[in-house]
Amino acid sequence: MTILEISAGQFEKLLLILLRIGGIMTVAPIFGHRNIPVQVRIGLAGLLTLILLPIIPGSEAVFPDGLGSIAVMAAREVTMGLLIGFTAMVLFMGVQMSGHIMGFQMGFMVAEVFDPSSGDNVSLLGQFQFILASLVFLAIDGHHLLINAAAESFMVIPPGKAVFSGASAEFLIRICIDIFAIALKIGAPMVITLFLTDVALGIIARTVPQMNVFIVGFPLKISAGFLTMAASFPFVSFVLTKLMQSMDKELSDLIYVLSGRI
Repeated sequence: MTILEISAGQFEKLLLILLRIGGIMTVAPIFGHRNIPVQVRIGLAGLLTLILLPIIPGSEAVFPDGLGSIAVMAAREVTMGLLIGFTAMVLFMGVQMSGHIMGFQMGFMVAEVFDPSSGDNVSLLGQFQFILASLVFLAIDGHHLLINAAAESFMVIPPGKAVFSGASAEFLIRICIDIFAIALKIGAPMVITLFLTDVALGIIARTVPQMNVFIVGFPLKISAGFLTMAASFPFVSFVLTKLMQSMDKELSDLIYVLSGRI
């Protein structure tokens, strides 16, 4: 079957698939980065749509009568795609927040760079952590997990059948809380080290009042922070790998929630 032989019902099914895939590509890690041209993302979404069209159950989809009902169905598909992409992006948001926390502890909050993915200024360490997470994501084939999740979503939830309920809102709140948990897990070595450094500087300030701890403390905290970061690279890589491997379960849970079975 060629593209010219697609029936009206199959074309409706293709449009619904494209809307969901397009929503995923808008916010998903790597794929949704603003440095990737929009034309490339649209082309990739169209290619994945054509690949998934023959393997998705159901020969065709039928749009409901009325423009309003069609708009609601289209919005449901886009929203589902955005939720899948956002669930995968939560890990990267937590990693970037850990960089913000570490930068604040080291005194680097005044040094910020422009992040094209969010359109906002972020700390240097936050951007560094984000790039590191992106490299780990690609190294463990995390982009394949995301594409598999997109295909699985169509196997569980046919186009136009997504259900948004209180359970989906609870799931969204839970993964937003996970952003802070991920930030604390990754930034724990740095936060603990710099906290102990502050305690030591406080003791020195009390015992040796002649010493200006503010002048001594700034380079000391930077040195301690960089040394801790270098020493904790194996730990951070291990934690990132485990969190990204668990992303598959998070995406499966989201698809199950949106299927309306709970």
